[in-house]
Amino acid sequence: MNNIDYQHSIPESFQSRLIQTAMGLFGMKKKIERKMITNGFAKKPAKLPKSLLKKFNIQEIEHNTRKGWKISPIDIKSDLIVLYLHGGAYISSLINLHWRLIEKLISKTGATIIVPDYPLAPETCCKETYDFIESLFTRLITDYPARRIVFMGDSAGGGLALGLTQLLRDENKKQPDQIIIFSPWLDVTMCNPILERLDKKDDLLSIAGLKSAGQKFAGNLDLKDFRVSPVYGDLTNICRISVFTGTRDILNADAQKLKQLMKDQNINFNYFEYPDMFHDWVIITSLQESQDVINKVDQLVNNYE
Repeated sequence: MNNIDYQHSIPESFQSRLIQTAMGLFGMKKKIERKMITNGFAKKPAKLPKSLLKKFNIQEIEHNTRKGWKISPIDIKSDLIVLYLHGGAYISSLINLHWRLIEKLISKTGATIIVPDYPLAPETCCKETYDFIESLFTRLITDYPARRIVFMGDSAGGGLALGLTQLLRDENKKQPDQIIIFSPWLDVTMCNPILERLDKKDDLLSIAGLKSAGQKFAGNLDLKDFRVSPVYGDLTNICRISVFTGTRDILNADAQKLKQLMKDQNINFNYFEYPDMFHDWVIITSLQESQDVINKVDQLVNNYE
């Protein structure tokens, strides 16, 4: 498949405009910033919704004393395994909207999705999180040697997916077949000069909140270590990367930077940009724009041209 550089041309949906208006009216940005600074997010995953329990086979798994879930179609026809890494600024666990996205992804792609409850900051930090996810991936390779494995993640989970793939490359270990990341957090230093302009547009995330959460995750690592901020890592000789980003997301600045780096390094990549869309909109699966993303993910993982 050739590289895709896609700009969504359909006007922003009414539902998206309504959600962003509500974010501003209810002061979501300040509330989230406060929680990031005070470590005020839930550390336990949201319960799986009843619709997910009814539709699919669900197996609770344990890995290194932590829980995870294997969620698969009743009638498995695909060889695809997705390791899904949830967002939450590295300090928040799975929320209900993550489960809704996972439900839609399985229904559309036919994939089996592995969802780990990975260690969170500041109770643990970057090294422990990577150790956990890398060992889980090694387990998946052993358990499913003949199946394709794709990394997916939103926000912080997108950063983890890209950073872990760079680490696997450096260690001469098997990589995933491809990476697909939604609104990825790629640079916790928050030093991109475009950020100040985007900060005024973003009704959800703030520079101050993200800096605080990023420092918690980094622990004693340098903030420009690729495991913390994968945009500073070497992108050569890694699998295909597909990025979905919106232009009213403060993290769009580093998605654009990643796009340029991938071009400069001749990386096999796809870039999908949605004007006026906010951070992590894809987890609100009722949005027209989210449905478009899910359709494109199906094309990417099932090799439709």
